[in-house]
Amino acid sequence: MAVKKKKKKKQAPISPDAQALLLITFSFLGFLSLCSFSPDAPEENFLGFLGYLIAFGLNYFFGLASFLIPTYLFWIALRLLTRVRHHPLYDHLYFLILLVSFSCFLTAMSDQFPNWAASWESRTLFEKIAFRTPYPRTLTRYYLGGVPFYFLYADLPHLNLQKILSPQGTLLISTSTTLIAFFLLTRIQVAPILFAFKQILQKIGKALQNFLLFLWKTFLSSKNEKRKEIKIHIAQTPQEKRKEFEPILKKKTLPSAPEQPVIRTGPIPEMSVPKKERIAIPTQSLIVQKDLSFKLPPPDLLAQPSQKVDQPGLKKDLMRQAAVLEETLKSFGIEAKVGEIHSGPTITSLEVHPSIGVKVQKIKALENDIALNMEAKSIRIVAPIPGKAAVGVEVPALHPQEVNFQEMLLYYQQKGKKQQIPLLLGKTIHGEWLFSDLTRMPHLLIAGATGSGKSVCINTIVMSILMNARPEEVKLLMIDPKKVELTQYSALPHMIAPVITEAHGAYSALQWLVKEMQVRYEILKHLALRNITAFNSRKRDKEHEASLPMPIPETMPFIVAIIDEFADLMMVSSSDIETPIARIAQMARAVGIHLILATQRPSREVITGIIKANIPTRISFKVASRINSQIILDEVGAESLLGNGDLLFLPPGSSQLVRAQGVYISDEEIHRIVQFLSLQGVPQYLIPSFDTYRATDLPLDSPSEGKDALYDQALTTVLGAKAASTTFLQRKLKIGYARAASLMDELEANGIIGPQEGAKPRRVLAASQMAPLDEDDPDALS
Repeated sequence: MAVKKKKKKKQAPISPDAQALLLITFSFLGFLSLCSFSPDAPEENFLGFLGYLIAFGLNYFFGLASFLIPTYLFWIALRLLTRVRHHPLYDHLYFLILLVSFSCFLTAMSDQFPNWAASWESRTLFEKIAFRTPYPRTLTRYYLGGVPFYFLYADLPHLNLQKILSPQGTLLISTSTTLIAFFLLTRIQVAPILFAFKQILQKIGKALQNFLLFLWKTFLSSKNEKRKEIKIHIAQTPQEKRKEFEPILKKKTLPSAPEQPVIRTGPIPEMSVPKKERIAIPTQSLIVQKDLSFKLPPPDLLAQPSQKVDQPGLKKDLMRQAAVLEETLKSFGIEAKVGEIHSGPTITSLEVHPSIGVKVQKIKALENDIALNMEAKSIRIVAPIPGKAAVGVEVPALHPQEVNFQEMLLYYQQKGKKQQIPLLLGKTIHGEWLFSDLTRMPHLLIAGATGSGKSVCINTIVMSILMNARPEEVKLLMIDPKKVELTQYSALPHMIAPVITEAHGAYSALQWLVKEMQVRYEILKHLALRNITAFNSRKRDKEHEASLPMPIPETMPFIVAIIDEFADLMMVSSSDIETPIARIAQMARAVGIHLILATQRPSREVITGIIKANIPTRISFKVASRINSQIILDEVGAESLLGNGDLLFLPPGSSQLVRAQGVYISDEEIHRIVQFLSLQGVPQYLIPSFDTYRATDLPLDSPSEGKDALYDQALTTVLGAKAASTTFLQRKLKIGYARAASLMDELEANGIIGPQEGAKPRRVLAASQMAPLDEDDPDALS
């Protein structure tokens, strides 16, 4: 009969709370015994003779470093109470290294700084050694790091640390080892500490710079006031002498009136000394002065990034997605393995390595089936990934995260290389920040359906410029037909004019940009320079520039023209808008004028071939159809985006699309930045308002090129109908508002029609006031 063995009862483990309380007790008692330790007075110890023995043993082996032992016990107790995961083996190893290295550090310090070590005489062990040769003296040894470590440091024959590493080397190595062990044990990251230290130094440096600037301004202002006081004092006549001179002054001034020469209009004789004539540059030419008191907005005005929560199950979820993808492909007869997995803010990219013989298009054709099996809203397949033997499958992230603007701005400002007009766009699916320089693009086209993130992208582009560029460096010109998206920026000191909201104002602004471009090229031609960068960095020769036939500014600011809802402007008058945009896009890069066009309807009527050819850099958010994606990006894919900032970026000089999550900035943050900038001064508008500024009012530095080509046709139309209005000419001649208004101005100037009388049509004047028509020409009367 088999004998049943009795099962041994497993002892229940001690609960973490009980372990923590026990460790806290030991820590507290050990700390008390060490604090009350005195080598010559055992009775003074708080724990009596037992506490004295414990403290003596700890001081003998580790010196003052023994205080780390109760501290370490208390730290472990806290981790047990808070249920923080820890690795006992690694923690004990790191603490042992910390204890040994800190003991070596204290030993080296006691040898290098004996006066400092003497201050611890009442709390640590020491030894007085008497010498008789070469003269009687007493040497005191302080064992701040324990007796064994002092023996290792100084008394070990031939192999002590003083001889091997030198006292300074021992101190340096023990210090670095102590710090390394401390950071390994506490798992404190060094980078945030260094970053905080750098920020403190930067703030101290800025405060010192502002203080010195304030002192310099105060010194200059006091100096100027003294000069003014001296001038006023010299110019004043004593009051008692003034009465004596008044009769004399009156006698001298009365007869002077008839002796004034009579001014007559007539030809002015030429001067004998010939002078070089100066070209009449329009008064609207952009010349700015540097404002030393201007300050860029601090990043503190922006919202801080939310605390990133560790997701312990993220790796498991990603592996599950990879397994589902492999099983899905296998069910369709495709053998493939998932390689690298990149988890971005809102998109997860899986690299699929198909076996030899599998066609790439076969995987791309399974896009909808893969989305079904992976339970994804939509997916995008990159077949193949450029430069890799893999196919990319992009699926929505399981735990989407928002891309914070302040975090991205701080990263950009900390990196070494700065850009002239930086654009902070977002974070790629690989977790890398996406920056770009508008001067390298040099123009940008943005498209996206309603709610896809296009307006937020425009705001982040504007804020990227405002946070990094001063008003004398970059000037802004904004056109907003919707009247609600960009009007909040009108009070900025960077603005050339208030935000333009009318179609004819947009036409006038574009014509002004063309004129400004021509003026800048004329300046570069006279200075023999190629671009705006060379102009701003030139070594200025004031005498040579003064001899030129046009005024030369000290610097040229970049001009960024932002046009929102570009489709609305093209619907009103495509020919009037497309021509200046094409000219600017083709020629304005060298003189620092850059365009940003945005539309929610990327059709061929809006984004014409001329515009696409001259604006190679594009950003596409989610669009309605594959055709729209083909128009904006020249390939499909934008219709599969998720919306809410998910974008495809076609960088300058590349044909490979970059998928990213756009950076987000709230209306409250924009309001704080705009308020900070507007409080620094009233904007100095170059043009009071383009909406009331006609194209014919644009100043020219060359003679008139003649009347409009449609003038004769407009004249015939008005005479035939015996009525005239701008909308009438628009309808009959099929032209835009700006050109029709210009023709009306020409007809009024030539006396063909009368002035504006409220809302009534203009009156056609008598035929006797007009130029006679050639009756033999049948085309003139048709």
